[in-house]
Amino acid sequence: MSFKILFSNIGYARGIDGTLWQHVGRFNRHFYCPVPLQQEVLMQVKGIVKNARPDICCFVEIDQGSMHSARFNQLTFLMDDDYRFFDIADKYGPGNWLAKLPLHTGKSSAFMSRTELPFDKHYFSKGSKRLIHKVAIPGGVTLFFTHFSLQRKVRLHQFQELRKLVEQQDGPVIVLADFNIMHGFKELQPLLENSDLIVLNDEHNPTFRLHRTEKALDLCICSKSLREKLDLKIIQQPFSDHAALLVEGNW
Repeated sequence: MSFKILFSNIGYARGIDGTLWQHVGRFNRHFYCPVPLQQEVLMQVKGIVKNARPDICCFVEIDQGSMHSARFNQLTFLMDDDYRFFDIADKYGPGNWLAKLPLHTGKSSAFMSRTELPFDKHYFSKGSKRLIHKVAIPGGVTLFFTHFSLQRKVRLHQFQELRKLVEQQDGPVIVLADFNIMHGFKELQPLLENSDLIVLNDEHNPTFRLHRTEKALDLCICSKSLREKLDLKIIQQPFSDHAALLVEGNW
């Protein structure tokens, strides 16, 4: 069977592509972004979805309605008759005081899928961003997607926690995330060393841009048994400083 997964950091649909002039010229959008501007960005996301035709779309940095987005739920706008099953939740975790602050309220991770898929949510014990989605996809494969901390020491702890989750699964796994590994793939050692996991990305093929800095941050990590069964494509997103990942599996 074939199964496609799209993973995308849409940058809260602010339409900032990572160039210096957009970060400076559109800085005000971090504090308030009118609905028409968000819809313009989200129509581009819809275009990527239409062309890729994934079975499930996984999003980080998506807004479910906040003062910054004029209470606009971005996932609701993206969903249609083809993608009717979903989950969206703030990325800070239940009871986390950060979720109540004006600058953080509404900032979420989410997925939408063509068919109803069993899923669960886990949370890192440290860091501001804590949400981990776990989705059971056909063929006995478990999908995790998340957004790791910007702080290196916190990321290290989160990698160790994710590894424990992965090792508890009976079958093969796929992990999709914005890993925020600004120091390169060597940071992944706690997750990969003496494990059943490998990285599908090429470290020299960047997925993130900040002015003149380009890094491979958005990664697909999977069980070694899936190495030859997965095809990874990087899709540029002119509205975000991150590229999207399209993973097609045949098993």
